[in-house]
Amino acid sequence: MAWLASLLLKSPKPRMRCRAVESLAGSSDPSDTELIFAGLRDESPEVRCAAVRALGKANTAGSQSSLVRALQDANFQVREAAARALGRLGALSSADDLVACLRDPDAAVRIAAAGALRALGWKPSSREELAWFEIALGNTPAAVPADNATAALPDAGPIQDTSFYRRVVAEELREMNDPRRIRSLLATLRGNDLLARVSAVHDLGRINDPQITEELLNLFRDRDPEVRLAAAQVLAGRDDSSPAHFLSLLQDSSVEVKLTAIQFLGRIRHPHMVEVLSPLLSDPSPQVRQAAATAMGLIGGPAAIEALVVSLTDEDDRMRQTVEGALQQIDPAWMQSEAAVNARGRLETLLSVRPASDRLLIEAVLGKLSLPTASTLDVIQSPQTF
Repeated sequence: MAWLASLLLKSPKPRMRCRAVESLAGSSDPSDTELIFAGLRDESPEVRCAAVRALGKANTAGSQSSLVRALQDANFQVREAAARALGRLGALSSADDLVACLRDPDAAVRIAAAGALRALGWKPSSREELAWFEIALGNTPAAVPADNATAALPDAGPIQDTSFYRRVVAEELREMNDPRRIRSLLATLRGNDLLARVSAVHDLGRINDPQITEELLNLFRDRDPEVRLAAAQVLAGRDDSSPAHFLSLLQDSSVEVKLTAIQFLGRIRHPHMVEVLSPLLSDPSPQVRQAAATAMGLIGGPAAIEALVVSLTDEDDRMRQTVEGALQQIDPAWMQSEAAVNARGRLETLLSVRPASDRLLIEAVLGKLSLPTASTLDVIQSPQTF
């Protein structure tokens, strides 16, 4: 069969080359394996995925190293397939490479990597690794309902109890879920009219269907930030949305998209969210830093206090005010907490690495942490008094 597969691999049609690679899956013949390896270099992501899956079915020489290299593929589907294949091979030596994939830009890859690590029996070695691992596996609570979840609903008054109102609602639901309407919206979604696409996202967001949800999640990879934002807003408004898909949005080029993701993750009151939000306290955008601090204040916990105390040295006045408010929300006595003591070590380290212009502010915070009373904000807002 190798001769036929070799012939098909020369086909100009990716689907034919895929079939050739798939026909070699499970073979232990070295010549067949070489053809599969060649498929990993194919220009088509579809063919590369087929080659990855084929290697995952037979642990031949070079399979693991080839699959590890595939974790760096430009196409997320190839990376996802490689992570799953490594999990099937059961080689614990690939764990470090899979751990790196827990921070992959694409949710599908992170989820596949977490599943593979679980299959390998891997254990996280830090709070950060544990957070990314558990979030990818979906081991987090549901989001707390949005404060305005019911405010957006119109007050229909007594008419809600009438048979007429019930008929109107039923008719609206039928129209909303009409297959022809959905097909039209999906076609618009794949078009080039930006405003129409954004409108279609919001219309589709009203439909509670797993396939529609998958379509909306795919838009997190869309080229237009306006479309990504619309999809994020729609899915963030749902209490059943998975945080695993929102992690990639924390690195989005659009500040508005980042803010939407932060606000959603802040509604998931779990310490894991603190670990993924903490790096954003150093984001270039003051808006992002403030949103992250606010979200961490809602989540709470010692890790949040420690990270926020360090952010009291932020150069932006409004950011420091936001951090102070977040700390007060977590614990009015946060200055006497063990987490604040732990933050002192980090602040002392900053004295040796931050520019001289920042040292006065850092010293002000350190000095205030040693005092049992008074307002921290009064001191850090006026470091020149020290």
